[in-house]
Amino acid sequence: MGCAQNKYRRSDAASYYEAAQKKMRNRKCYDAELLLTNLLSDFPGSHLVDEAQFMMGEAFQCQKDYVSAIFEYERLLNEYPLSPQADAARFQIGECYYQEAQNINHDQDETEKAIREFQRFAEDYPQSDLVPRAKDRILELRYRLASKQVMVADDYLTWGYYPSAQLIAEDVIQQFGDTKAIHEARLVVAEAKYKMGKLEEALGILTLLAGAEVGTKIQKQVVDIRSKVQEAMDKTNVTKE
Repeated sequence: MGCAQNKYRRSDAASYYEAAQKKMRNRKCYDAELLLTNLLSDFPGSHLVDEAQFMMGEAFQCQKDYVSAIFEYERLLNEYPLSPQADAARFQIGECYYQEAQNINHDQDETEKAIREFQRFAEDYPQSDLVPRAKDRILELRYRLASKQVMVADDYLTWGYYPSAQLIAEDVIQQFGDTKAIHEARLVVAEAKYKMGKLEEALGILTLLAGAEVGTKIQKQVVDIRSKVQEAMDKTNVTKE
């Protein structure tokens, strides 16, 4: 028992910190957690406490215990707000929510929390080198939220609720115009209008999409729906004649 306890005991804060760093490099995150816990307990007045507190968050994050990691990062921000690690701690809170976020087939609560945390980080630390990464994360997460809404709109199309599909897709265009989901949403609007017989409006949207830089999948869908719209318009013109 004594040997097991001594494994995580050191004579000074620097030795604790160096040992914890080594454990983290070797991905032995639980061992690092125990060393850091003892460092903070044995040497609360050390100049290394804020660095140790930050690494404590990293140790839990490494173990995928994101709730505990967030707690430790927030503790750093509350107790050592002027620490050089403060901006990184705020960023990592966003990263924890990002890692917890589910794909679009599940609830997006963590996705929304991650966006809020990254936005708060960018506002609180506008000069941080991590701001570009935070903005990339925000854009990626906003696309995830938009894709969730497009999926719902697609479902309404499948069920034959065309006006509802159109409304949801138009909301995506309005709220998430900075993401590539705008093309997917416009495609839904075009198909909904086609299904409702608004052929010229559908054709106008499809023409816009045909001239935009969209992925191969959307290009194929545009060609397919456009062909159907044109065929329906031709039949309408023959009937009129």
